Amino acid sequence: MSVFPEIIRHVPQRDYGIEGLTVRVDHTSTGTVYFVSAEKEVHFPEHAHAEQWTIVVSGKCLLTMDGETRAYQQGDTYVIPGNKKHQITLCAGYAEVDYVDDPCDGEA
Repeated sequence: MSVFPEIIRHVPQRDYGIEGLTVRVDHTSTGTVYFVSAEKEVHFPEHAHAEQWTIVVSGKCLLTMDGETRAYQQGDTYVIPGNKKHQITLCAGYAEVDYVDDPCDGEA
């Protein structure tokens, strides 16, 4: 069951091929909005992209940047600077909303 309301279920879903991960993506003229939820633990390897702002809707994640790992949980927000390498693990039951400062993020 999704933590997001029915209105978000109309946002197009993107398949990352990761079991238990649901990602809905909407592109605006200035950036990309993601609605992310994980039914089970999901590990994303180190990567970089445009600046990202995130608010944790439920659960917990572990974000590693510059060799430091921090835990974030419901109500927390964080910013990942543009082109900053980072790694993230989403714990089971996690959900977030992201805004990435790139209107074509994840395309191509």
